[in-house]
Amino acid sequence: MRLAATAAAVAAVAVLAGCTGADPAPSPTATASPAPTAPTSPAPTPSVATPSPAASSTPTPAPETLAWGPTVEEWDAALATARALPLAHAAGQVIVTDLYTPDVDVAVQRVREHHLGGVILMDGAAPSAAEVAALTDALGRVDDRDWPVWISADEEGGWVSRLSAAVPSLPGFMAAGAATDKAAVTDAYRSSAADMRALGVNVDYAPVADVTVGPADPTIRTRSAGSDPETVAETVVAAVDGFVDGGVVPVIKHFPGHGSVTVDSHTGLPVQSRSVKRLARTDLVPFAAAVDAGAPVVMMGHIAVPEWGDGPATLERAAYRYLRDDLGFTGVTVTDALNMAAVAEGRTPGQAAVQALRAGADVLLMPKDVDGTVDAIVSAVRDGSLSRARLDQAAARSILLMRWSEGLGGDAATPGYPRALAAAGTTVATDDCDAPLVRRRATVVGGPDDAVAALEGALRRRGVTVGEGGTSIALLTSGAYRADADVVVALGDPWGLFDSRADAHVAVYGDSDATLAGLADVLVGDAAPGGAWPVELRGARRSCAAS
Repeated sequence: MRLAATAAAVAAVAVLAGCTGADPAPSPTATASPAPTAPTSPAPTPSVATPSPAASSTPTPAPETLAWGPTVEEWDAALATARALPLAHAAGQVIVTDLYTPDVDVAVQRVREHHLGGVILMDGAAPSAAEVAALTDALGRVDDRDWPVWISADEEGGWVSRLSAAVPSLPGFMAAGAATDKAAVTDAYRSSAADMRALGVNVDYAPVADVTVGPADPTIRTRSAGSDPETVAETVVAAVDGFVDGGVVPVIKHFPGHGSVTVDSHTGLPVQSRSVKRLARTDLVPFAAAVDAGAPVVMMGHIAVPEWGDGPATLERAAYRYLRDDLGFTGVTVTDALNMAAVAEGRTPGQAAVQALRAGADVLLMPKDVDGTVDAIVSAVRDGSLSRARLDQAAARSILLMRWSEGLGGDAATPGYPRALAAAGTTVATDDCDAPLVRRRATVVGGPDDAVAALEGALRRRGVTVGEGGTSIALLTSGAYRADADVVVALGDPWGLFDSRADAHVAVYGDSDATLAGLADVLVGDAAPGGAWPVELRGARRSCAAS
């Protein structure tokens, strides 16, 4: 999916990349945009020389493209569309609201009332594939706009799987980080995207590009691909390629990295103690790699970086400047949810929204009060504290992304892809990597009831007699717990796994039925354990995949 810009487009793209949080000159005008200026639009004409009539047989130069795919001409068209929107519609276009019901009428009314950019399907909004398809079909006909509505989901895999009742769930992203075969990662995320696309979902807030520091990390952990920045970067790029090939817009998150802070931004404001120079060698490595590979969307995290200001990066112009000027990002920026404590405390929803737009945000995710947020944006443009030019720029990026997304998609999902990724990421350390860990008999001696039942069923389907002696298997929700068995399996966090006594230590980074089916494949020898340890573990033995 690597979508490089042509050399001739560099100058025009650089202008667009320079559209940072610096708000163009404020305008009190409510309905008309100011004349184009360098910060709000790339150069409207190509920098490629026009051939003379005598050279008319020379092939026409390829259109200039932004690093993530659309042409500069398409950007100009999106900007013109945004400028033509009524002010209130432009304000609505930059908002993605949270939806907790599959009720089609509720969804359509919410989007239509304020011309919202789109919705995110939260718990309760996706009880089945059929209901998701009905919802997305209705939203596709919500009004007369000629670009799609954002129909988005938070479907990372693992324990963040909002669409688990509608599409197969992948294991946690750490399984992808563990997998030594990154082609398997790309195919899994391509397949997941194909299944979402088939239901009408066009944006997924994944993959997670955070580099975890381990147990001190309060919220990311197995949502991260691991603790090595380069491995995380490689995994994120593989997943981004898969998403785009499968037809869904990926959103890499949470810039500048949530894995190395020790406060959960859902409950408070994390303050990053690392300098930006150090972040460039650690947390920012996966973001830089994904931008270079053509990632179309970056989610801004509610994380304070003192060099950029006292507030969360979501509201700091310097954070957006770094992303666009230093990393060269020309795509769309979306805030993390604006109802989270790190950004919501001490601010009204409208204040947070206007500050984010002024800083450089293009899409506002989940403001607490949609009506109040739209009113605040409109008022800010009218009183000059937010220019219409900055709002148009944000709305244009949203429109451009949705128009571009219509051309995505390809082959159907590979059957059994969550199980295949689970096996590819399963990490095993044992003395004899060539022998099956389970032969004719096995007993699952402990673990969560659902996981025990799923593994027992999977083993029986592979011809293993279960519950009558043989290999003892203990399932731990986290490596922080202890067990004594022939095989000890960490379903979640792997840290502490080697404190358990076992002949074989195993990590699978998830507990879905598909993940446990992949585990069963590995245990009986039907699939090789493809994972290497994605994080440093005390007392760890070398993994079979790394041997």
